[in-house]
Amino acid sequence: MRERLPLLSAQLSFALAAQRSGRRGTVTLVFRTPPCQLSAADVREVLESVLLCNPALSYRVGFSRGTAYQEWYPEPCDFAELHAASADDVSGCMTEEIEEFESALDGAAMAARLIRSPQDDHLLLVLDHAMVDEKSMLLIKQQLASRANPDGLEGARYQAAVGARNGLEERAANGPGLKFWADRLEAAGELPQAVISPTRVQPVERLPSVAVPRSFRGSLFPYVLYAIHRALRDVAEPGPTVIGYPWGGRDAAFADVVGCFMNTVISLDTPGLQQHPDSPDGFLRSWYREIDHADVPFIAVTSFSSTFTGSVTAMLSHTHGAERTVHIAGVPATEVASTETRPPEMCKFLAATAVHEGELQPRLLLDERTTGYGAQEFGARWRHWLATAISKSSTQRKS
Repeated sequence: MRERLPLLSAQLSFALAAQRSGRRGTVTLVFRTPPCQLSAADVREVLESVLLCNPALSYRVGFSRGTAYQEWYPEPCDFAELHAASADDVSGCMTEEIEEFESALDGAAMAARLIRSPQDDHLLLVLDHAMVDEKSMLLIKQQLASRANPDGLEGARYQAAVGARNGLEERAANGPGLKFWADRLEAAGELPQAVISPTRVQPVERLPSVAVPRSFRGSLFPYVLYAIHRALRDVAEPGPTVIGYPWGGRDAAFADVVGCFMNTVISLDTPGLQQHPDSPDGFLRSWYREIDHADVPFIAVTSFSSTFTGSVTAMLSHTHGAERTVHIAGVPATEVASTETRPPEMCKFLAATAVHEGELQPRLLLDERTTGYGAQEFGARWRHWLATAISKSSTQRKS
């Protein structure tokens, strides 16, 4: 029998969703270089090094007699060199590769494709979200620069990281946060029910940026959340709204270990409880209380209320923009934001923001057939409330 480890809570959520939908949840990295600068042999060598240095990429999710686990399944790197007739064909080629990866429930945790076209070359990495989180993707990008030599301790460190995270989750699932979320869900009343998301890959809508005043201090994230809740009231959803988002919680001792060490936290907003619905102050106070209990595993939270089954209106990701240049086997490459993806089955749409050079850059993946409102309609309201909340916060701080 191959070596097995327990599934952490986020991994279990991804695994159960994959079993229901027949598709794995994935994350992608895309890099572009001028043609013929990347050597396929050098790229393969670096990717094999990434695989050896990160044991999580050699684990696969499994089920046996009602028990879910992750199992050690080392294989050579899934790498191939492809050719596209033109730049216009590259996107379709990527979509096909992503579709194939998502459909292979028992496939490897990472696949890489070097797609060559007359205008540019693209390196596409597709990763099983059950095995990598956002921090892991940053680590992998750094490791693409050159081949590393594993020290033989990687497997033990990954096992220790899983053990530490598992212990944290077990303590949180039996701690005081249980009562907080049970009371919070009960007070919210009827919550969104599960929706059937489209199965096709959709284009991501890029919205105009929102300027962040130089006087702004603190985190933009709660204001982004507040603006989504307010925009939902404007377009279609006057009742309680629920937004999900990934939250870290990595043990500092394992900051350099690739894996899926995250939790999904929910943001609840009930407009009837707010005296001033156009002000973010009351929302922020509620959000800070939620963050105090962000370590309670999402799967445990879904068991507290018959009205909350894990379905959320939107999933939000929030990042800080960095330099786009990434070195791959010693060659400078430009990281390209993926323009096509698939929303998880648990939500109606995906929202993302990135902070870069004094601007907040929002993006949406939203299908009107599922939501009843379009990306432009919702996006306009979201941007309005973003700008209003950020401006008001900066003005209050000045005074």
